[in-house]
Amino acid sequence: MKFRSFILIFLLTSFTIKPTQIADSVVAMVGSYPVTLSEFKSRYTDYLIASGLEDKYQIREAILSNMINELLLQYFDSNEDIFNNEEYLKEVQWSEKQTVLAYLKDQEVYAKLTASEDEMRQTFVKVNQKIAARHLYAATEEEANGLYKLLQMGVGFEAIAKEIFTDSTLKNNGGYLGYFTWGDMDPAFEEQAYSMNVGEISKPVKTAFGYSIIKVEDRVTLPILTEYEFQMKKPKLERIIKIRKMRAGEVEYLNSVFDRSKFILNADAVQKLFADLNELNIEEISSPSSKDDICAEYNGEAYTGSHVLEKINLIPEYHRSKITSVNALKAVIEGLIIQQQLLLIAQSKGYDRLPVVISTAEKMKKNLFLKYKLESILRKKIVSDSVLFDYYTKNIQFFQTMREINLQEIIVESKEFAENIKARILAGEDFGELAKQFSIREWSAKNNGVLGFTQAEKFGDYEELFWNLDAGEVTGPLKIENGFGIFRMLGKIDSKPIDYSLVKDRVENLYKFDHRSAIRDEYLKELMPKARININYQLLSSFNIFG
Repeated sequence: MKFRSFILIFLLTSFTIKPTQIADSVVAMVGSYPVTLSEFKSRYTDYLIASGLEDKYQIREAILSNMINELLLQYFDSNEDIFNNEEYLKEVQWSEKQTVLAYLKDQEVYAKLTASEDEMRQTFVKVNQKIAARHLYAATEEEANGLYKLLQMGVGFEAIAKEIFTDSTLKNNGGYLGYFTWGDMDPAFEEQAYSMNVGEISKPVKTAFGYSIIKVEDRVTLPILTEYEFQMKKPKLERIIKIRKMRAGEVEYLNSVFDRSKFILNADAVQKLFADLNELNIEEISSPSSKDDICAEYNGEAYTGSHVLEKINLIPEYHRSKITSVNALKAVIEGLIIQQQLLLIAQSKGYDRLPVVISTAEKMKKNLFLKYKLESILRKKIVSDSVLFDYYTKNIQFFQTMREINLQEIIVESKEFAENIKARILAGEDFGELAKQFSIREWSAKNNGVLGFTQAEKFGDYEELFWNLDAGEVTGPLKIENGFGIFRMLGKIDSKPIDYSLVKDRVENLYKFDHRSAIRDEYLKELMPKARININYQLLSSFNIFG
C-alpha cells in the first residue's frame, strides 16, 4: 500500500511571466527557491489520482501556480505570527506523531491483512448483485428486541415503521430502503442482508448507528459474470475486503500491544483533575490540586495529575475542547497512554526515521502552515464598515435571533400509557398535575412539565412539528429517547433581526469567509513583486507523468 498524503489545493491564481532559461530538472524558480520536476510530478500525480481528473495542460498550470504561491507565502512574507503561535507548534507536533502512527498501522495492520481467493470470488458476486430491503431501526438492543417480538406476533413492517420513524419517507413506506449494492451500506448491515434469502427477516443486527431488523425484498444479479471480469477486478476486490477487515484488524492489534488488565484508573483523582480543568484554562494551571494524585497506572508506571496535564496541554485545541466530562477525560487519559505505547513500538522499528514518513510529515506541516496562513491573511484584512453593513442587510437571515418555543411535557415509558395520559388531558385533567405524578423526567416534572423557552432547533426532527402547534394544542405520543412524550404548546417567539452593532464581529467573519478567495488573491498580487519568478514552460508542457 502506497503511503500518501495530499497537499491541499491552496488557490488558483493566474499570472503572466516571461519565460527564462532555467535548469532542465526545474519547472520553476521563485527567487532562489526551485520547484523541481520530481516535486511537481509527485504533487501533480497525487492530485490527478485524488481528483480522478485526466492530465491536461491547464491543470498542470494550476498546480504549478499553487506551488509558486505557496513559496511566495512561505519565503517572501512575514510569518513570525505563525511560527511563534503555540497552537500551530502543537498541531505540527501532533501531526508528526499521527504520521508515524499511521505508518505503524499501515505496516502492522493493513499490510498483514489478507483476502483469500474464496473471499474475493464471494465479493465479486456480491458487487454484481443489487438487493432491495426494508428495515426497522432502534437505538438500543432492548428496543430492537421489542420490535422483533412484535414482528413475531404478526405485526407488519409497515405498521411498526409508522410508529418508530420520524423520517416521513421511511415512516410511510414501511422502512423501505430501495436497491443497494455491496459497499453502499454499513458493513454489518450488508453482511447480514447479503446472507439472507428474499422474504427472510433478520434478528436485530448491531450497526455503527444502532440496531436494524432487515427484511430482504428482492435480489438482482447481473446475468453474466465471466472469469475474465473476475481476474480484472481482483486488485479492487482485494482492496475492498482488506478495508472492510481494517477495523477488526486494528482492534486485534491494539489488544495485542495494550493489555487492559494492566491499566488502572483512579476515578477520584480523575474527577479531581477534571474539576481543575473546569475551573481554569489548561494553560493557567501551573499547580493543579490533583498534581501529585495518581490518575492512572499502566504496566507499573504511574501517571500523576501533573503528568496527565502536561500531556493534555500538548494536544491541539480542537481535541482538548472535547474534554467536556469526566468520562471524556478518562478516555483521553487511556488514549494518551495507548498512543505512548504505540509510538515506542514505531520508534523501536525505526518507522519515525523512514524517508517516506519524514516526507509525509513535511507535507502535513506545509498543510498546517497554509491553513494558519490563510487565517492570518483573513484576520489582517481590513473591511470598511459600509461594505460590512451592506453584507449584513443582504444576508439578514444569518443575523437573526433563533426561534424559541415553550413546551409542557409528560414523558412515560410506554406508548400505551402515553396515549392514556393524552386521553385524560383531552378529557379535562390538569396537564401539570399529571406531569408531576407520572413524568419520568424528574427535573421537568417538578416544574409541572414546563420546559421554559428553548431554541426550537434543539428539538431536532420535531422542530417543525412543535413550531406549527397552536397555543394550548397537545400532540403525541412521540418517541423520545427511551420513552414516549405528550407535549403542549405554551408559547413561541419568532426570530427577528439582531441589531448590526451587536453582531458586527460575526458579520465581518462571515464576510471574510465568503470572500476568502478574492482576499487571498489580492494578498498574493501584493507579494508577487517581491520575487523574480521564472517558469520552464517547455518542461511543464512536455514531461511524461508516467516517465
